Amino acid sequence: MVTLGTKLVQMDAVPAVLHYEEGGMDGPLELRHVQVDDDTVNAVVHVQAGGTQSLARVTGGLDDETLELQIPTEPAEFDTVEEFLAADDIFETARTVVDIQADVS
Repeated sequence: MVTLGTKLVQMDAVPAVLHYEEGGMDGPLELRHVQVDDDTVNAVVHVQAGGTQSLARVTGGLDDETLELQIPTEPAEFDTVEEFLAADDIFETARTVVDIQADVS
């Protein structure tokens, strides 16, 4: 069986629906720049809240059955996507992701 972390690696630059442990879902959201470092997978995702669009990240282990949707807690500017994904000190977990489905409609 494919883990959720491995599934995310296969979804670079596609619209996707995120399903949450607490119930509910968001999407389609645009997954961008999926990156694997050691056993950790990270993806940049465009999210919208209160009419404002911003970037967030989905992160977790390749072998994990759940991933975390993390949002920045403060405004910050980055020169590269890699710097954004590595900025652990500005993120907090907003939701626990239990499934990701590509939106091919």
